[in-house]
Amino acid sequence: MRCKSGNLGLDEELGHFDSVIQMKPIPSIWALDHLLGALSKMNQCSTVVSMYKQMLACVGLHPEVSTLSVVINCLCRMNRVDLGFSVLATILKHGLQPNALLHGICKYRSLSEAMELLRKIEEKGLACSEITYATIINGLCRDGKTCMALEILEQMYEDGRFKPVPQCYNPIIDSLCKEKRIDEAALTLFRDMINKSVAPNIINYSSLIYGLCNMDLWTRALALFEIMKNKGIKPDVFTFNSLIGASCKSGKLEEAVLLFRNMIDCGALPNVVTFNSMLDALCKEGKTAEAVKLMEEVFLRGVKPDLVTYNSLINILCRSAQWKEATRLFNRMLDEGIAPNVVTFNTVIHALCKERRTEEALSVLELMSQRGMRLEIFTYNSLIYGICRTDQWAEATRVFDEMVVQGVLPDIITLITLLNALFRGMPEEAHKVVEAKVKYGMELSKITCSMLIDDYCFRGKMDKAKKVIDLMVIKDNVPDIASCYKALVNGYMQAKRIG
Repeated sequence: MRCKSGNLGLDEELGHFDSVIQMKPIPSIWALDHLLGALSKMNQCSTVVSMYKQMLACVGLHPEVSTLSVVINCLCRMNRVDLGFSVLATILKHGLQPNALLHGICKYRSLSEAMELLRKIEEKGLACSEITYATIINGLCRDGKTCMALEILEQMYEDGRFKPVPQCYNPIIDSLCKEKRIDEAALTLFRDMINKSVAPNIINYSSLIYGLCNMDLWTRALALFEIMKNKGIKPDVFTFNSLIGASCKSGKLEEAVLLFRNMIDCGALPNVVTFNSMLDALCKEGKTAEAVKLMEEVFLRGVKPDLVTYNSLINILCRSAQWKEATRLFNRMLDEGIAPNVVTFNTVIHALCKERRTEEALSVLELMSQRGMRLEIFTYNSLIYGICRTDQWAEATRVFDEMVVQGVLPDIITLITLLNALFRGMPEEAHKVVEAKVKYGMELSKITCSMLIDDYCFRGKMDKAKKVIDLMVIKDNVPDIASCYKALVNGYMQAKRIG
């Protein structure tokens, strides 16, 4: 029993095996099967194969299909499907089914090899089962060969020896749904399945509900959900996640909440996917209090939040000006070893800058650099905006210079934010920024040029103002004649150069 529970260590397993095969008479193969199964779960594949060889040498010990299946699975995981064929000979000799080898070939080798093996088995009239075909169908669907899988299913009906089981339909319905072939394929096949007295299982229903949700066919998905429940099939977390995710994406928050409560009542435990869908919907609706309460439930239920969970909640906390709570959550995220992405950092930096906590924002920027993340224009724009609001002109130009050095070209928002601030406090620096823009081949916008002309005229530097106008004309960036004329007249009057 300890073998079955997995409580034995490797040394104990080996010792137990040695004692069992030395017994006289040799006990039932059942005990050895459990040993091999336990070792396989411990990923001790080479040990399993070695033990199998010792078992073959024991007189009176005949491996059963369960034994051979474990051995073949181990050989396939060791990428020794070729050796699996030698075990297959034993399977076929005893009239057993080669499902494990077929599964191994489909998963670890070539699908064409699996199809060839199935053909040989059928030609020789050797033992097969519905699960043999289900294994091949699953491999075909996983390889994107849905049409071939449908042919195998039809062949089973025509052959008459086997009645397809739900496992044969599962991968086909799932593939058709993922290919968004709902009406002409998935629903038709589902109805055909019922007409042929094959009772759909939870996987069949869940796959189809997922497909309907993915096609925004919410009403039909919900109707199928009710049919499933009326037939006594208990929905699982995957079923609920499809429906909750679809209702959240389509803005049906009330329906999502009802489904969430229904999920808990049914005993299906919500996972991180469930909570992420709910949190995202609550955040989009601006329901901060409900989102925070739901996040508390995440922790209470022992569900480990992921990056998406944290990003959703940090975003809504920042948008609702709960900066302290947002930074606390950000720090908790780091403590739990969840690596923030650019979205996380941008959200936090933007929030800190709006709060004028620029030193903390710069610290977060440094953390981004240390993690090797490429900073985006949005990040720099948030920082420059926040720094300019606190009248730190020199720091704003330093960040601007760093941005250009890093190869991030400023956009119109960067320039307007920085120039507006510099014209108020450091006009000479403002002109340096413009010169840098021209140097790096960036176009000057009308707004930027107008700001320059106004400033030059205000300070009586009429020659420079005229140069900017000339530059605009050369670049086909036609200036606003009225505003330029007004600025020039005011400038000349101030410089006493009229006439």
